[in-house]
Amino acid sequence: MQIVKVIPVIAALLLFSTCAQPAHSQTMRIVTINTLNGALTGAALGGATIALQNNYDDYPLRFGIGLGTIFGLGTGFYDLSRTTGGHGYHVDGFFSSANTTGTIVLLDTFYGAATGAVVGFAISLMSRDSDVLKGLQFGAGAGAWVGFAFGLVDAFALSSVSNYDSFYDGYSHRGTSPAGLVEIRSPNDQYALGFINPILLHTIKNTGKDTFSARSHLGIELTRFQIAL
Repeated sequence: MQIVKVIPVIAALLLFSTCAQPAHSQTMRIVTINTLNGALTGAALGGATIALQNNYDDYPLRFGIGLGTIFGLGTGFYDLSRTTGGHGYHVDGFFSSANTTGTIVLLDTFYGAATGAVVGFAISLMSRDSDVLKGLQFGAGAGAWVGFAFGLVDAFALSSVSNYDSFYDGYSHRGTSPAGLVEIRSPNDQYALGFINPILLHTIKNTGKDTFSARSHLGIELTRFQIAL
């Protein structure tokens, strides 16, 4: 699928944004992460639309990714307008805190989808002749849209901004490495659960006759759990 080919490009942008010089790293990172989160949000809403329409046409998914990418780029510049020089940037939403406004929207969208799936499942169980899978499908689809609508209000009206960024400032203030673009950490930094982490994979292949070839691949690690000993 053509969409899959875009993932390594996005991962490369993420790696570049985290490896650049500190003076420009935060600017690149905020725009890049928001753009990626916008694309993911658009993909989720496109999938939700397909679920609600109950068909397998991939146009809503393609349209959602395209529009979400543009939305994410705009959100990135919105975040840049609220940053204070070289200091960190952190957004505190109603349900969660994150390093960008786009992440708040994305998380609320997935919270809505998860909640809708549970509600749809519960309703299908109470109905005598209902299809449980259909309940999950329509519940998650409707919940994603409700979560997205609340996410917009949460991110742009209810949220507050602080100067400490657990991802950006952590490089200079924390001994442990970041677990992902979105993190949940224990108070003493002993445990960390991270989501969406750009990685570089190396593979070695035996090409025969005692010769080997090495290749590097860019990718995205969806989850990571860290323990500091």
